[in-house]
Amino acid sequence: MLSPLPTCRKVSMNTSTSSGFAQSLLSLLLVIAFTAQAAENEGTDEHDGSRWGLGLGISSKKKPYAGVGTDTRVIPLVSFENRYVRLFGNQFDVKLASQGAIDFSLRTQVSIGGGYKGSDSSQLNGMADRKGTIFVGAASTWHNDIADISAAWLQDASGHSEGSEFKLGAQHSFRLPGRFEVTPHLEYVHFDSRYVDYYYGVRANEATTTRRAYTGKGTSEVQAGVRFGYMLTRHQRFLLDVSEARLGSGITDSPIVNRKSLPELRFGYLYAF
Repeated sequence: MLSPLPTCRKVSMNTSTSSGFAQSLLSLLLVIAFTAQAAENEGTDEHDGSRWGLGLGISSKKKPYAGVGTDTRVIPLVSFENRYVRLFGNQFDVKLASQGAIDFSLRTQVSIGGGYKGSDSSQLNGMADRKGTIFVGAASTWHNDIADISAAWLQDASGHSEGSEFKLGAQHSFRLPGRFEVTPHLEYVHFDSRYVDYYYGVRANEATTTRRAYTGKGTSEVQAGVRFGYMLTRHQRFLLDVSEARLGSGITDSPIVNRKSLPELRFGYLYAF
């Protein structure tokens, strides 16, 4: 899926403020990517597999919180990959040794649009702000003829939720006549109780006569979608991703949540150098 950088422009209301730490971390990741490219090109006249891409996208996603509508953002897209690292949007991987068709990486991922402000809706009045987070962990992908099977375990490194998530996904791309490509994708995500309690729990001092206290418990969500790609030229590509996430009971039981599914639409343009 298209993944936004944290330096995105918010078009509509109802989203949390990105932390200064997230901004600093993404800047550091970009420096690492530049350094890795410089080191790779130092001893050769060729780029030796280094690939850059720049573009722009739009993301529109329903928020799960009561009284909070659709979060729509304009998204700067940046991609870079060489033999050492991979950067796309909010996700940065340091590549490790692969074993045949299975690759491994250390991953840093910045959460975008997560959490809320107490002022986002009348139903959230009196709630303390919940901030986005930065995850670190490990990831792996098994490439085969049937589908790319991926797994990732990520831990909150920002200290906000102190929670973790485990992801298991599958996708397969089909080439269509002309310059079209379609990629169905499916992802299962399990959130631990600390993550759920931070983002969907209601603390005792936040409870009211119409909003009961709630302690979050570990739960899962399942997301299914289809990504469409069109190669306008050798360097220019358009992407459209349509998906929907079904939330687990640990989230939907919260008194500040009023949705069981979250549709999302993403559109983007990427120029590959």
